[in-house]
Amino acid sequence: MNRRLNLDIPQNNTFLLPRDILTAADRLIGMKFGMGTLDDMNHVKNKRIRSVANLLQDQFGLALVRLENMVRGTICGAIRHKLIPTPRNLVASTPLTTTYESFFGLQPLSQVLDRTNPLTQIVHGRKLSYLGPGGLTGRTASFRIRDIHPSHYGRICPIDTSEGINVGLIGSLAIHGRIGHWGSIESPFFEISERSKRIRMLFLSPSRDEYYMVATGNSLALNRGIREEQIVPARYRQEFLIRI
Repeated sequence: MNRRLNLDIPQNNTFLLPRDILTAADRLIGMKFGMGTLDDMNHVKNKRIRSVANLLQDQFGLALVRLENMVRGTICGAIRHKLIPTPRNLVASTPLTTTYESFFGLQPLSQVLDRTNPLTQIVHGRKLSYLGPGGLTGRTASFRIRDIHPSHYGRICPIDTSEGINVGLIGSLAIHGRIGHWGSIESPFFEISERSKRIRMLFLSPSRDEYYMVATGNSLALNRGIREEQIVPARYRQEFLIRI
């Protein structure tokens, strides 16, 4: 929110302030008169990856709720019949096992791992999908969602996708892409500075790399050792330019 609204509120503040609401309202009024740009819903920075661990965590929370209801029912029944419940009768693993059995057996995204060879096993584990609960369907997804977006560069492979009705909805991570702490897809970049001759690699999230001038991946290897200025294609704010 600080980056979007150009604020400097401390990160440990997790509540909305009057300043936040006023700044957001001012930004919306400015957009009404053609000042500023709207968020691109197809940009990768506006999407988050829900890993298998996140899905299992949600199922574990659901199992705990079912276990709580079962314990409450057991206690109420024991009080009604004037019995003393034992720990064995009070807590059972049935809610946990039934929840996970239902998740792995009925979840639309639950699949058997492809172990034809080590390569297919790695590729299958790096699949991304728009489908599933809370996602899209193959019949309602528009062409803009299926299309390749400039923010996919270095993060989502534009070639490895499904065919037929699910084209563009199921893809794979790029070879060097990784999932960040908050579920964003990070991509490695080589930082080249005029002040320093050292070249270091850093991983950037989709919300950060748009503030940099990003050259093509092979320009560093092709122009290595050349001291004079070179004209190379570059990407800045999702637009491809010519950079000297």
